[in-house]
Amino acid sequence: MKYIIVKNITKNNLNKFSVKIPLQKLVAIVGPSGSGKSTLVHEVLYNNSIKCGWNIKNLPKKIEILEQKVILPQNSKLSLGEFNFDKLKKKLSSIHKNDLLILDEPCAGFCEKERKIILKMLQNKVRQGYSIIAVEHNKEIITNADYVIELGPGAGRYGGKLIFEGTVSKFKKSNTMTAKHVFETNKKFYSPKNDKKNKTITISKISDGNFKNYSLVFPLKKIVCLTGCSGSGKSTLLNIVYKTLFKGKNAWKIRLKTVNVTGKSNVRRSFIVPQSPIGDHPSSTLATYAKVWNNIRDIFSNEKISKKLKLTKSDFIISKNILENKNNFSKKILKVNFKGKNIKDIINLTIDEALEIFKTNTLIVRKLKFLQEVGLGYLVLGQKSGSLSGGEAQRVRIANILSKKLGDRSVYIFDTPTRGLHLKDIPVLINVFKKIIDKNNTILIADNREEIFNYCDYQINL
Repeated sequence: MKYIIVKNITKNNLNKFSVKIPLQKLVAIVGPSGSGKSTLVHEVLYNNSIKCGWNIKNLPKKIEILEQKVILPQNSKLSLGEFNFDKLKKKLSSIHKNDLLILDEPCAGFCEKERKIILKMLQNKVRQGYSIIAVEHNKEIITNADYVIELGPGAGRYGGKLIFEGTVSKFKKSNTMTAKHVFETNKKFYSPKNDKKNKTITISKISDGNFKNYSLVFPLKKIVCLTGCSGSGKSTLLNIVYKTLFKGKNAWKIRLKTVNVTGKSNVRRSFIVPQSPIGDHPSSTLATYAKVWNNIRDIFSNEKISKKLKLTKSDFIISKNILENKNNFSKKILKVNFKGKNIKDIINLTIDEALEIFKTNTLIVRKLKFLQEVGLGYLVLGQKSGSLSGGEAQRVRIANILSKKLGDRSVYIFDTPTRGLHLKDIPVLINVFKKIIDKNNTILIADNREEIFNYCDYQINL
C-alpha cells in the first residue's frame, strides 16, 4: 500500500506532527473541533501541493478540496442541501485518479438516506482507484472508512497530537474518545414528550416552496427539531417562523403577513442564529467580537507603568500586522504587565487561561464564562474571527446570546447547529439550549443528526 508520509510538521497546533495517509482509500480524519484536522488537510496537505513548504513524500501533485456552503448563493433555485449534494456529485465526476480529493464534512446536514448515498458514491470512487480523505463527524463515513486518523486529545493547544491511525477494525478496539462515541451500543431512541398544558404556536396557510396551505404547530419552552432530507422545506419553515414572529427594528419590512398565526401573544420576538463566519475584518479576533478586549485595554492603560510611560488605551489595540506576526507591540508597550503577563502574552491566552488571570474582573469573567460553557475554552483570545469553523462560529454566537440579559418568550432559531460538532460536544450544546429555555424561551432547530434527537422535546419530520 502506498502512503502519503507527513513527518515532523509544525503548523498551528500541530507540533512535530507525523502521520501516514494511505492512497487509493477512503480515509476518515476525526477528532474534536479545533484538534488540528483543518490545519492538516488545508494548511499542510493542500498548501504544500501549491507551494512546497515541507518534504511530504508521495503527495499527489493535484489536491482538490470541497467544502460545503453554509449560505445558499442568491441565484440558486435549489435548497442548501441540494446545492451541496450537486456540488459533491460534480466534483466526484471531474477528479482524476492521480488527484487527491479532500472533503470537509461531506455528510453535514444530510438525512440518513442521503448520507448512505454519499458513502456509496465515495466507496465506488475508491474501488475505481481514487484517493479520498473526509474530515467528518458523522458515523456513516467513520465506521465505513478504510482507514481512520484521529487527532486530539482536546482542541486548540490541547490538541494537535496523533491519537490513532489504522483500519476501522483496529479503531473500534482502540477505545479512543471518538471511538467510544462512534461505537457506543447503548443507543437511546427518541420518544416525543407531550404536554397538554404547554402553550403552542400554530402558523397556518403556509404556501411557499413545496408547501401548499401547510400548517406548522410546535410547543413553546421546548427544544423543537425539524428533520427531513434535502429540499423537504426545513430552512423554508425556519425562515417563515422567524419572519412571522419577528418584532424587532423595521419589523414591518420583515414580518410575514401571508400566513395566519395562533398563539402569537405568547411570543415576544424571534431570533435567527446564522452559520456564517462571525467576522471578516482583518483585525477582528475572538476577544474583540466578545467585547472583552476593551476591558483588557482598560486594565493595561490604568497600570502605574502605563501612566509613567504616558501610554493610553489606544496603544493596546490589536492591529492586523500584529495578528499576522508582521509587526509587534513596541518595547515600551511590552514593559506593561498584568499578573506577570504583557499584552502579547494576553493575546495568546486561551479562554480557560484568561478566566484564571482575570478572575477578579466580573465584566471579563461574565463575557468569557459563556464561551467556556459552550465548549470553546480552548480558543485563543487573539484568534482571528474568520478562522473559526462553522460550528465554532455558531457557538460563539450562542455564547453572545447568553452573555446578554436574556429576555423571555423568545424563539431562538438554528439551522443545523450540530454542524462541525464532535459527538462529545452535542450534550454541551444541549445544556446551553436548556439555559435559554429556562428563561422561558423556545429553541427551534433544523437538524438531521440522530444523536441530537434524543435531547429534543418535540420532533417534526418533513
